[in-house]
Amino acid sequence: MVKANSVFEGFRSLLLTLVSSVVLILVGIIYFMVTVFIVKVGAQWAGMNVYDPSTVILTAGIISAAAMVGSALQK
Repeated sequence: MVKANSVFEGFRSLLLTLVSSVVLILVGIIYFMVTVFIVKVGAQWAGMNVYDPSTVILTAGIISAAAMVGSALQK
């Protein structure tokens, strides 16, 4: 027989996982937008005219992915 307390703990853990996932997704989106801004401003300061927005997005995506991999490999 399953105790009601263990079912409650399971639902509580599921809710905590969902909330933390949503928060991490939002933080990732904010980090990506900040990286896009930094890449765009850096390219302008370097005197490069970035006409294609996909170049900026690709560069920001590579930087974001490298930061995630670097933080995952950190001990």
